Amino acid sequence: MDKFQLAEHIIAKYPGDITPMKLQKLLYYCYAWQLVADQKLFNASFEAWTHGPVEPQIYQEYKKFGREPIPPKNMSFSEVDSFFDFVLDSYSVYSAIELSKTTHLEKPWKKYKDTGDVIPDQDLIEFYRGQPFAWNFPIGQKNKFFPPKTASHFAFTFDMEKDYVPVFDSIDDYLAGFKSERLRFDGLMKEYGIQN
Repeated sequence: MDKFQLAEHIIAKYPGDITPMKLQKLLYYCYAWQLVADQKLFNASFEAWTHGPVEPQIYQEYKKFGREPIPPKNMSFSEVDSFFDFVLDSYSVYSAIELSKTTHLEKPWKKYKDTGDVIPDQDLIEFYRGQPFAWNFPIGQKNKFFPPKTASHFAFTFDMEKDYVPVFDSIDDYLAGFKSERLRFDGLMKEYGIQN
């Protein structure tokens, strides 16, 4: 599989939800986590751009869509490793802006942001290996799910113990919690007459 095939898989997996920015961030996390899990299945070179890590060839391919969702192509993706679907499902619940903000809080992008250079694989491995999400690998080894730390996580836990790590019984519980909260939020918005 190459980065373009994975990009098309992401677009098809979440139709109507993948903008060029969100695609970049989801690909970035797939790339970083495959390195941590020692399962390198595709090659890429993420540069530290203003809005976070960007793969320039992917950027050139999809920039014409701007802030709009990229329409899926009718393609079959039998090659996609379940590893990527695990990472994608874990991160796709967040918006493009949330994912971009998250990369801005993380050391690999911060270290190279003023240079625009390619973020070296070793920097990605060193940083992400120390994150709780790494405890999920190899997938299925533990009976718990450790969600990714995002900008929301940092905002939510800023006054808690430094070592607080949320844990779920499974990724399905994590995703169900997101769905439930989204429905609750949408209901509150409707109740107060606010359009989102």
